[in-house]
Amino acid sequence: MKNPEEASGRNTEIREHLANERTLLSWVRTGVGLISIGLVVERAGALAVSARVSVGSTNASELFGLALALLGVLTLVIGTVQFMRTRRRIIEGVFVPSAAAYLVIVAGSLAFAGAFIVYVIFT
Repeated sequence: MKNPEEASGRNTEIREHLANERTLLSWVRTGVGLISIGLVVERAGALAVSARVSVGSTNASELFGLALALLGVLTLVIGTVQFMRTRRRIIEGVFVPSAAAYLVIVAGSLAFAGAFIVYVIFT
């Protein structure tokens, strides 16, 4: 018969790994969403169809779309790195939460959204 404390500790570790996987899935969902929005902005011109501002041979909606797609790829990379780091820490029994990665994605997303809104309003 297993020791109840050992079984409880194992159950806790299992729950931590499952929570880590759910967090990875959230990162993936966010990254794919940003890439999708970037493609829509780039392809459809996203509200800037009538007001095209050329930067060389590239218009602004293409730049914003590309930036959003790159932010989505960055989200996928950061999410994967966070998942692996957290997985290792759970196995080692040491966990220190880090909010820095979340701030990069949230701040980047808000900066791009704000810049695009300003662009649409003033053109």
